[in-house]
Amino acid sequence: MSLRRRLHRTRPLVRPRRGMALLTVIVLGVVAMTIALASSMLVMASTVSTKASERTAMVDDAALAGLEEARNRLNAKLDTVPANGIVTLENGATIAGTHGIKRFTWVSRIGNSDSLANAGEFGVQAEIVSRAVDKSGTVAIRREVIFQESFAKYAYFTDVGRTVSNGILWFANGWTAHGPMHSNDSLYIYDGAPPQAIFKDVVTTAKGVYNPNDAQWDKGRAKIISPIAMPGTADLNIVRDIAANAGYVFTPSVVTGDSALTTMRIEFVAIDIDGNGQANGPDEGFFRIYQSRSTNPWGHGYTAARTQAAPGGAYAPNDSVMYSPNCGVTSLVGGVRVVAQRFRHIPTLGAGTYAQRMEAKRLAYENSNARCFLGGDPRLNNGVFAASDSAGNWLPRTSGTVPPAVAARPDGAYLWPLSPRFNPAFRGTIFVEGRVGLSGVVRGRVTIAARNNIVILDDLTQATAPGNTTCTADDDIVGVFAGEHVLWADNQIQSPQQRRTNDGTGWVLPRKDFSPSPARPDFQLHAVVMALRTIASERPNPPSGLNSDYYVDRGFVRQVGGRIMQRAGTGGTISGGRIHGFTSDISFNRCSLSFPPPYFPTTGHWRVSQYLEIDPRGFDINEWFARR
Repeated sequence: MSLRRRLHRTRPLVRPRRGMALLTVIVLGVVAMTIALASSMLVMASTVSTKASERTAMVDDAALAGLEEARNRLNAKLDTVPANGIVTLENGATIAGTHGIKRFTWVSRIGNSDSLANAGEFGVQAEIVSRAVDKSGTVAIRREVIFQESFAKYAYFTDVGRTVSNGILWFANGWTAHGPMHSNDSLYIYDGAPPQAIFKDVVTTAKGVYNPNDAQWDKGRAKIISPIAMPGTADLNIVRDIAANAGYVFTPSVVTGDSALTTMRIEFVAIDIDGNGQANGPDEGFFRIYQSRSTNPWGHGYTAARTQAAPGGAYAPNDSVMYSPNCGVTSLVGGVRVVAQRFRHIPTLGAGTYAQRMEAKRLAYENSNARCFLGGDPRLNNGVFAASDSAGNWLPRTSGTVPPAVAARPDGAYLWPLSPRFNPAFRGTIFVEGRVGLSGVVRGRVTIAARNNIVILDDLTQATAPGNTTCTADDDIVGVFAGEHVLWADNQIQSPQQRRTNDGTGWVLPRKDFSPSPARPDFQLHAVVMALRTIASERPNPPSGLNSDYYVDRGFVRQVGGRIMQRAGTGGTISGGRIHGFTSDISFNRCSLSFPPPYFPTTGHWRVSQYLEIDPRGFDINEWFARR
């Protein structure tokens, strides 16, 4: 009998739901589709964003390019910036290679309303605005503030590298330029052991350099660039018009003599108003004006303390300086040296030898306290200010006011303010229709311009010496701008004087220096000087036939500033190791790079000051510039 085992299948206790697997598949499919769709959308968004960014960048680049293209056109003189209003340089121009981007570009002058043509209170400024838009409406607006370089940026600038007689102007004997330098002509370096010339800064020329190996180039050899045009009469007229608004245009009442004879002089005065022991406050700068009158018994050279003639039997009357109304023996009054009696008024004997007749004058001449002063100086009148004297008068103030402390001074009615606080129309310019002499201490920012020659009669310095500041808009700065020449005076202050021997047949050596300046034998000049013709010494050459023993060495012109001129004039003459005239020592005032003298002429070259972006929402170009 066989046994068989019977198998039994156990039935599950719970019966599974039908269709669950299908639902799971569907859910997983939806999730997968969602992820795929999201991924696709992200890729699409990234692509759209990238394209939008590229389009925005392209539009922005077009606007930026518009700024530089406009500036390049201005520098190439293809376009100009108007004195007033807006110029449209591009009006919906389609930019090549940009798929239809259009550009609008405008330029307008900014700053004060007197920033005209090639002059400006702090340089000429303008603004270029460029608006670019593509077909989709993406907009970018960029602006560029530009400024014209002032000629005050140069330590030395010449248009022609030759003298008036066409002689070459050689840089030699270690001649040094401490700041930027340019010549529209060739630079002539003397052939000799280097360095014949030392260039401390960037040098440019429109032609080339002779003997470059004989010079020292601290910032690389000279680069050749396009010529830079000198200013002209139009620039003088701009300065005149601005000065006229303040009532600071003056015309000499007497015009006579040679081109260096100035019958009007401007003396700058710094006054300690607040009593702090320093005359460097913002409102402590003034000037006064002395001029010769037509009926002048002392001669019109009195205003500038001019020596009548050079020494030498054929060139001057005997001992002209000993008859001078500008000189006398001084004594201390209140700490100031003043003249009680002028040489002119010291009597001579009517009989006897030359020595006997001149004895009183000779003693005065040889007195260690003998000094000479410019015409009208109170020190010539025993220290007392006189509104007029036998030779001329001080001009009473007709523009501006002065504070009570200044008004109470004896010369209070004859002081003109250099501060806009006391003359709101004053914008930093003084103009003379003719020739004028300058001297004194300047507190403030001023450009003195003259139609003809400007003669530096005595030290002309800043109240705060240049180089002692960090360069701010309130620094003292002086610009001198002559329509013809700027000259270093040959007068009884700048030039040592001479007297006859006791028998009257020869001259006594050495000469005597009568200047009251402690800086003598040099004279100090803190100014950027521009002459549309030359900068030179008055009478730099000795009279024909004069022995070199009698040459007049006037010392150094210690200038801190710059010289800009059509061509360099003669400073002095050397013969047998003896010098007749001045020797130059020029340092550069770097503050004139950032804060040049007011309304000093510019080179016309536009440089970038800053780039900025403008919000395109509600932008209107007329409203924009109306707010500038």
